[in-house]
Amino acid sequence: MNLECTQTLVLVLDLPYEQARKRIVAALKERGLQVAFNFDVADGILRSSGVRLPKSSVLGVGCPYQLLEALVADGCAAVFLPLHVVLSEHGPECEVRLLAPQVLRAAGLTPAVSIPAHRTLRRIREVLISIGACSTKRAYEGRPVVEIEATEESFQEEATGV
Repeated sequence: MNLECTQTLVLVLDLPYEQARKRIVAALKERGLQVAFNFDVADGILRSSGVRLPKSSVLGVGCPYQLLEALVADGCAAVFLPLHVVLSEHGPECEVRLLAPQVLRAAGLTPAVSIPAHRTLRRIREVLISIGACSTKRAYEGRPVVEIEATEESFQEEATGV
């Protein structure tokens, strides 16, 4: 298995962190997705080490039916589902990061796991786009142009179902 976790889709929501988090969680639930966990990263680091970071959290987002489908076929599915959605405060906006679809493809997962994961990932992206999240050039600073274009192309194909 070849998994590069550094390849993520980065979207920006033009809302302060707390408002964005509440809106994202509500929109996910409205669309039948479950937030299995909501880990406050910044608070955990502050409590354990005293280091103050911008607000950030990791949401474990999944669809119970997709998880069941994957787990019945392969017990390793729980390693990949629920999918992580990372929210972080970025000035007056909130950055949202999730795995890029090509990462799941490149990981060498069996179709029994990758298909439900892709369906869930697509639903998460649709929810984020529906509430106004969009990609920005700032999200791609420091990345090669070829990688940016490939990510954008893949994102558009996945979002439109091509």
